[in-house]
Amino acid sequence: MKNESGFTLLEIIITISLAGIVLAVMSKTIKTGLDMQSFLNDRNAIISWSESVLAAYNNKDDLAEGVANSNNSELIKKLEILEQKSLPKSYQLTTVKIDNYQKDNITYAGLYKLKIDVDYKLKNKEQRYELISLLQKK
Repeated sequence: MKNESGFTLLEIIITISLAGIVLAVMSKTIKTGLDMQSFLNDRNAIISWSESVLAAYNNKDDLAEGVANSNNSELIKKLEILEQKSLPKSYQLTTVKIDNYQKDNITYAGLYKLKIDVDYKLKNKEQRYELISLLQKK
């Protein structure tokens, strides 16, 4: 009887098949992870940008001016320039609105509600990030 060392053709085929399955699963997992990282980077850009808008309004001396001129204010024009530089291209600011804060038909003097909306597409579906904050007059 000969001592035949080595692998049979069947063992090699099974090993290559299993390796192919493992690599296919790993590549799909890596692609999903990279897509998620890209989404989270863009989402963090939105959150950071929204927080900078909030800080700009928070540092503003006259919040009442923002209520009266919410569409034409110089601050909004500056924010639009900041938006073009900071937000990813697929994201678009839709609204920065500041109003007097009201609850139960009572308007609170010196308290303002700031609402920021950013629209974006995620897997070809329209999505919206919304930040609402209360600001107090200094």
